Amino acid sequence: MIDASIAFALCSLTIYGLTQVIAKAAVRSLDATSMVALNFAVSVPIYVFIFGGAVLLWGGYLDHLEYVGFGLVGAATARGGYYIYLEALEDGAVSMVGSITAAFPAITATIAIVFLGERVNLVNAVGICIIIASMVALSFSHGRSEGGSTFSRKALMLSIATLLIWGFGGIFIKLALDGLPLIGYLGLYVFILPPVAFAYLRHKGATAKAFFPKWTVPVIGAIVVAELWQLGYFAETSAISEGAASIVFPLISAYPVVTILGARVFIKERLSRTDWTILAMVVVGILLTTVV
Repeated sequence: MIDASIAFALCSLTIYGLTQVIAKAAVRSLDATSMVALNFAVSVPIYVFIFGGAVLLWGGYLDHLEYVGFGLVGAATARGGYYIYLEALEDGAVSMVGSITAAFPAITATIAIVFLGERVNLVNAVGICIIIASMVALSFSHGRSEGGSTFSRKALMLSIATLLIWGFGGIFIKLALDGLPLIGYLGLYVFILPPVAFAYLRHKGATAKAFFPKWTVPVIGAIVVAELWQLGYFAETSAISEGAASIVFPLISAYPVVTILGARVFIKERLSRTDWTILAMVVVGILLTTVV
């Protein structure tokens, strides 16, 4: 019988991957600033509701301040790292940005094993290494096939920053979920989303119009993407709360495989022979990682 954390991780992987296919197909005309504004507008009501539920059904925030601190750091790094990633994509080729940031599970897994005492068997360890290496290679290979090879110093620094923020931030999420119920951790996003999102939007010079776009197909697509992304994140945090960070994070990081295959099936994007080979390696890595 498959472990619950693996099931949640594979569910999150699938949702994230298909969400990106929808984004590719329906949201191409929207820039990053508009996407962030729409994501914020859609996400905040959800997390306000979750926070209210956490207070009413659990109400233990004041008794678990240490874990609340871990949760705030974890939520801030998860969302802040994403905005820095978007900034890196504006200054550098997706092949290079994706290749660097795709390695973040290596940091998370290493810290989880060394400092949190998580144990993985040899087969799992091989699978984790295959997934991480394959995702770095796939980001580089597939990104080059889509064009773009320039890479500025700014993009390099932002990519490394994202790598470190996501790599170390994942550990804080795991630490928080060791002491908080899932609803308690997710409720903390009420305190993180506004300052992080508004800091990014102010940096980009966004106006109030970004929150009230014309009702078009790309805007509808962006709202669907935001809702599905939240669903994927709920599955991700469920996986982290149930299982080992050293296994869950590498598994979920393989979601671009679903994106690339979905893009091939639904919007007829072409894949090179190298892409197919690396995709097969990722599948092997996932199978090895899920062996309990």
